[in-house]
Formats: sequence, C-alpha cells, structure tokens
Amino acid sequence: MKKVYLLLFLALGVFAFSACSYKSDNDRLEQEKMAQILADIHIDEAIVQNMSVGNTDTALVLFHQISKQTLKKRNLDSAKVSKSLESYVKDPAAFIKLYTRVNEIIEERAKKAAAKRP
Repeated sequence: MKKVYLLLFLALGVFAFSACSYKSDNDRLEQEKMAQILADIHIDEAIVQNMSVGNTDTALVLFHQISKQTLKKRNLDSAKVSKSLESYVKDPAAFIKLYTRVNEIIEERAKKAAAKRP
C-alpha cells in the first residue's frame, strides 16, 4: 500500500513542481538508467525512514541531502531527473514498465544485501 501512495505522491510532485513543460521523449533518461536512479532514491528514502529521526522536517532535510549525493554520483541534477520522470508519467505504459523495473532492482539489491549478512 505504501508503494501506491509513494507512486501517487511522486506523480503529483512531478506535476506540482514542474516549472516548464517537457515535450520531448528523446531527451528523457533511458529507462534502465532512470530505473537505477529511482531505485537509489527509494532506497535513500527507506534509509532515512529507518533512522528514527524524531522530526519530520529533519528527516526531509536528510533525505534531500542524501538524494543530492546520489544524483551527484551519477553526474545528474534533479531538474533532469524531474523532467525525465514527468515524461514517463505522461506515458502510462512507459511509467508502469519503469516502476516494474525499479521494483525488480530494489528486490535484487535486497537479496544481495541479505546474502552478505552473516
């Protein structure tokens, strides 16, 4: 159920915070790259949620800092990711395919992390 709310929040956020229209699908990030980035961001969010930060404002600031570092590692800025996500949201079939891949990536990473635990 959390995933549904997260997807809804993400979609609404893209529309609410998008300052300009993104018309070209040719400029959006390739699906696999976008899926990897979104998986990183969702994992970042889970890390912050599990930190037991008492204040939601503090948690939000922490999340933004961690997300900035994640994007910096991939040589991307939030505007490019936001515009690409907006493009995917406007194409429901591509959006579903993208998030199917995001879920697969997160599950694969969870299995690898579980295998590394003693």
